[in-house]
Amino acid sequence: MGQRNEESCSSSTALLEKEFLSIRETTESQKSILIVDDEESVVGALSEFLSLRGYEVDTALNSRQALALIHEKPFSVVISDLRMPGMNGVELLEQVMDVDPETVVVIMTGYASVQSAVDALKKGAYDYVMKPFSMHEMEKTLRLGLEKRRLSRENLELSDLMRKMVEIDQIKSNIISTVSHEFRTPLMSLKGYLSMLAKARDAGTPVEGVEKTWLHAMKDNLGRLEMLILNLLLMTEANTGDLLIADDEIDVSELVQDSISRLNAMACSKEITVAFAGSKTWIRGDLEKLRVAANNVIENAIKFNLDAGTVEISVSDTADPEGVRIVVSDTGIGIPGEKLASMFDCFTQVDMTQTRRFNGAGLGLPVAKAIVEAHGGHIGAESKPGRGSSFTIWLPKGTGA
Repeated sequence: MGQRNEESCSSSTALLEKEFLSIRETTESQKSILIVDDEESVVGALSEFLSLRGYEVDTALNSRQALALIHEKPFSVVISDLRMPGMNGVELLEQVMDVDPETVVVIMTGYASVQSAVDALKKGAYDYVMKPFSMHEMEKTLRLGLEKRRLSRENLELSDLMRKMVEIDQIKSNIISTVSHEFRTPLMSLKGYLSMLAKARDAGTPVEGVEKTWLHAMKDNLGRLEMLILNLLLMTEANTGDLLIADDEIDVSELVQDSISRLNAMACSKEITVAFAGSKTWIRGDLEKLRVAANNVIENAIKFNLDAGTVEISVSDTADPEGVRIVVSDTGIGIPGEKLASMFDCFTQVDMTQTRRFNGAGLGLPVAKAIVEAHGGHIGAESKPGRGSSFTIWLPKGTGA
């Protein structure tokens, strides 16, 4: 288990590193520049110089043309003259900030308009350069502006990554807490029954009347532990791509009826009626894994059912495409529409709070889904809160993998 945890941590670290590198590549590659000036000579010279330096350059001779381009594509930098006919550089700056506040805006201005350039800085411009300026001076300003933009974007992305890592840690904590609880409950029950048996034996107290009941209870708890461990192992195999599928000849109706028999005690404890309809339907697949999938779906229907409710199960052939359909319907609590999509996620129940009504690690349906899909099939659910749920499994006639 320790090795698997290390592999999981390594996988998470590699994923985060890959995402970080992707951020770096994205931010460093964004060197698109828009030059806006009503002087064609300035636009032409600056455009030619920056293009030779490897920048992707677009030009506009007025703010109207610039806005049209800005709405068509993103720009990392906008270099704008301060004084232009119509909309001036400060007004254009405000429009640019509305579209993308991360855009680096550099204002070109003459000596007489320095105060206006300072006002532009207050409104979000990165810097300004005085006309006439040298090309190298402009390039230096651009490089610094792009570096600031890159660092700003990376800080935002890193903050998002940190948030995701905190969420992952919380999920891991919830998983450990949930699984620990699910192990502890049957173990404590087993310990209690064994302690009672040992004390009765030591004291010479006859226990023939209750011994059978205690042994059945211990057997049920051992079965619960066995199923939890099996589901954990199968989910680990599915996540690592190691879920191998055997090639057995299987009567699906017989398999389902076997699962119903295994879960009969659980159904009786809640006075739930389980009805089955179906005839012999043969497929090829992994008998043991499909038995786990059937157990998980049927147990789910019983567990989340109302006392004295019903579970209806049917098995039938399908012609197009050729396969077998298993439908498990219940009269239980139902699932809210917004929760249906996440029902097949690991460690998920409709209610996973500490005070939840139903026990379970939230592994049954995800494991069933992984097994069914490994056979080339699919599983889906329909439900309405308070009116029960219906799960449908479709499996092809042959093996899926």
